[in-house]
Amino acid sequence: MSNAREGSESTALSNTTMPVADGEAAAATTHDRRADPSAGAGAIPKNEEEEDDLSSSRTDEDRAAHLARVEASLVRKMDLQIVPMALLLYLLSFLDRTSIGQARLNGLLTDLGLSTNFGYPFALTILYIPYILFEIPSNLLVKRVGPGRWIPALVTCWGIVCTLQGLVKSPAGLYVNRAFLGATEAGILPALSLYMTFFYKPHELCVRQALYFTGAALSGAFSGLLSTAISNLRGRAGLNGWSYIFIIEGAFTVLFGIVAFFILPDGPHDLWWLNDEERALATERLRDEHRLTQMFSQRGKSVAGGGEKETISRANGAAGWDSANDGAAVDRDETPEERAEWERELNKFDWRQIPRGMTDPRVLCCCVTGFCSAAGLYGIAVFSPTIIRGLDRFTIVQSQLLSCPPAGAAFIVSVILAFLSDRFRWRAGAIFTSLTIAIIGFAIAYASGNPYVQYAAIVILSIGVYSVPPTQLTWISTLVSGNEKRATSIAFYIVFTNSGGVLSTWLFRDPPRYRKSFLIMLILQIVAFIATALCELSVIYERKARAEGKRDGPVLELRAKGWSEARIRKYLGDRHPDYRLPL
Repeated sequence: MSNAREGSESTALSNTTMPVADGEAAAATTHDRRADPSAGAGAIPKNEEEEDDLSSSRTDEDRAAHLARVEASLVRKMDLQIVPMALLLYLLSFLDRTSIGQARLNGLLTDLGLSTNFGYPFALTILYIPYILFEIPSNLLVKRVGPGRWIPALVTCWGIVCTLQGLVKSPAGLYVNRAFLGATEAGILPALSLYMTFFYKPHELCVRQALYFTGAALSGAFSGLLSTAISNLRGRAGLNGWSYIFIIEGAFTVLFGIVAFFILPDGPHDLWWLNDEERALATERLRDEHRLTQMFSQRGKSVAGGGEKETISRANGAAGWDSANDGAAVDRDETPEERAEWERELNKFDWRQIPRGMTDPRVLCCCVTGFCSAAGLYGIAVFSPTIIRGLDRFTIVQSQLLSCPPAGAAFIVSVILAFLSDRFRWRAGAIFTSLTIAIIGFAIAYASGNPYVQYAAIVILSIGVYSVPPTQLTWISTLVSGNEKRATSIAFYIVFTNSGGVLSTWLFRDPPRYRKSFLIMLILQIVAFIATALCELSVIYERKARAEGKRDGPVLELRAKGWSEARIRKYLGDRHPDYRLPL
């Protein structure tokens, strides 16, 4: 934690940050050392001024250490209340969406008369059409309605739809149900991704995103185990075996959707188990992320083209960027009037940010990566039981159980890569690693005809495709600024990932080796790698241009028009030259 932030947070929490006794103890220690001749001449302050400075320094250090302990306790409490529920809800979402792959092994196609060439792929595709259409509108409603109400409502609704999926009797009934399932599930992933930014700083986000997103990987393992356990229920109460998969999973979803109403808070102020000091810090520590990511920094003069060039500066206080936070500025001297004005600007809904969220070049690069990697992710999530069954070495039950290890391996590696991404503040590096693993896996699956080698390839490529989205979502949420643009960009990215899911539904129709499908997936992962590289190069170039003062023009023009600093910050958002784009 930087000294600048410690200073600002200590000011905001001045009534609770440090007991007086601690400050008195520090002063007493200084007095004792001055009075004790055995302490040595070097330890004795030369005058009262030095003594006061030493005492003040120690008091500040103690206050900072105390604040760090309070923040660590706060983050642990947030993790306990938010992350497990987010993981569970996304696990249920992915499970309810992709368990049709397990239902296929339990007689879905035969019982409903679905063909493998059109009927089954269309049942997969129809889900994504409303899913894609409703993602952005749903995410724009998160803050308006309140995530503590909106997210549980979504979960409960799609749980009911999933339960009814177990009662369909015809292909048409399945198509209608899948369309409603897509509409009700559309908002969950973008909502959870946006929701995390309400509680965590940018450098805390990735590992939390990974923990809940790996619910997608865990759903693969859970689905295989559940399908194996209930596959012998066929005929009970006049229902097919695959019907019980949907009914039981849907019932669990409804149950936890209701529970989520009582657990998920709308924001930091609604968290459980917080004392007064932690509750104050819960809001104050994110003030930088939600208000100051667009603030000015004092850059003064910079040398450009061999001479001095005047750059933007803030007249009433210095500022600087905190390198520990992606895209976050350090607090600086700010008057109450300025803060109030910024809060008013922040709460205004700015429709101009919505198209900006869908046209930002770096967001578009991320969307290309998301489309390509998600095609592999959804393809493997839905078709891995069929692919494993097609290796002609395993029974139906074995195929269901063998879909668990790839998901488990993907969970472990995803969390490790997310942790390293947070640790080293390099989002692109983690994405490059994930895509490289995916490329290797798809290349092996394409080239090998050995069923055991192909199974090993499925494990490898699962690790790659499952570990891309958590880091990518974190990167997007810090590449852009402003509530409207961030909500739009996250949802737009997920639109592309689900479009990749649409593509995947029409692949894997060339058994038993699926060479054509694996080749297409391999090419897509290479394209994703290139798109990520372009985004990273764009960030590097833009950071250099901003450091040299080449992006100061818009700020100076708006100042000349008499715009307030708060209005400029709100209008420019992440295009402001002092917004530090994360690598």
